[in-house]
Amino acid sequence: MKDLRSFLKELEKIYPDEIKYCNDKINPYKYEASAVMESFDRENLYPLVSFTNIVNLKGEETDFNLLFNAFSTMEKLAVAVNVDQPRRPLIMEKYYQGSLHPKPVKRISSGAAPVKEIVWSGEGNVDMNRLPLPRINEMDGGPYLTPIIATRDADNDRYNISWNRAMMIDKNHLGLWMSPRHLWSIFSKYEQRGTPLPIAVVLGHHPAFFLAGAGLTKISQDEYEVAGGVLGENLRVVESETFGEELLVPADAEIILEGLILPDQRSVEGPFGEFTGYSGPQRISWLVEIKAITARKGGSIISVFGAHQDNLYAHMPIQADIFHNLKTIMPTVQDISWVDSGGPLNLIISMDKKTEGEPIRVAMAAMSLSNFIKHVIVVDEDIDPGNLKQVMWAWSTRVQADKDINIIKRTQGQVLDPSLTEEIAGSAMIIDATKPIGPYAVKAQPPEEIVKSALVKKVFEGLQ
Repeated sequence: MKDLRSFLKELEKIYPDEIKYCNDKINPYKYEASAVMESFDRENLYPLVSFTNIVNLKGEETDFNLLFNAFSTMEKLAVAVNVDQPRRPLIMEKYYQGSLHPKPVKRISSGAAPVKEIVWSGEGNVDMNRLPLPRINEMDGGPYLTPIIATRDADNDRYNISWNRAMMIDKNHLGLWMSPRHLWSIFSKYEQRGTPLPIAVVLGHHPAFFLAGAGLTKISQDEYEVAGGVLGENLRVVESETFGEELLVPADAEIILEGLILPDQRSVEGPFGEFTGYSGPQRISWLVEIKAITARKGGSIISVFGAHQDNLYAHMPIQADIFHNLKTIMPTVQDISWVDSGGPLNLIISMDKKTEGEPIRVAMAAMSLSNFIKHVIVVDEDIDPGNLKQVMWAWSTRVQADKDINIIKRTQGQVLDPSLTEEIAGSAMIIDATKPIGPYAVKAQPPEEIVKSALVKKVFEGLQ
């Protein structure tokens, strides 16, 4: 059975340097937890940190824990999707293949569900102040959650999971931001009928479950089943306390807030530190009323370290979907890097170019797949797109600005891009940093067959 606790044990076993436990008393509401994470970030260190001695919003000691950086390195992502090497192409392929092979859910009884060890329901007990909710970045509008929102579309009986930001407004209300994708579409139908939408706000589970909520899954798919495919086992579910069979919830979650997205009601939410590295503006967002809180004893909240590397790497499923779409369009694509690209709106594509013009074609295809992408750099297959030193070397030695840089005007941008001067319209750039077909300067290095020989490998490993 896979859950957050099994993931932490596996991570500690395989990559012990990737996880640390903070036993010092910390108040996450006063930014103390995120300030510790900022200190690591400034040293280019990205361990998962579990804060085990923290206070809740009432200032009281709590048995709950708070985790940051669950997604911040390839090592963690490799453990999450169960690959034996922390390599980007392997992680993308394993995630994608898992998403293509959904598994049916496994229902269990409430008595067997770990997330039912603690149940707070009723007007006097439903109080989010009892949880150690953090403020992450200085401009944040309040305590923030970065949970998976699970809901069921009653029109077709399919479950949807999505990653959303949620700001605490008071003890039993959240301001929830929804991008115009699946959750937004489902709620829009309910709101037109004047009906609230039951949801489960999942604060902690195995990271593979969270990754499944970040992917570009089709609205026709049951995303509980997709999550099972990514996990590699059936997702265990149980009846919710508030809605019974109307909404099944992940049985092995750490903490769940059961609630309703209310029709025809909105609330001010934000600012919030976003994946761009900047604080996004306040918005008029949707209002959630919390009806019950269930949890495991000593449950943990996964908090994405917004506006930092953890936030970017959590988007790996989107990168995996883009990669496979590009390979369908252009089979010569070898690798891509979005989360390692030096900026959240850049994409670097490595390809085995066969004819001139292919780099521009594949770059335009990439931009059509997501408005997250406004700059595309295409490099040859000898360049690792996740190694910015190599990419910049290719740019400096294989690009002539007058013929290899293309500017595309009036493209649809990403609303979170702070450089936009209009609400959504912007511009895009394609840099063809590939060598021209035909004779070209030879890269200076020892013979490749010697570099890859068993002798050199043995000597190199002995020196590490």
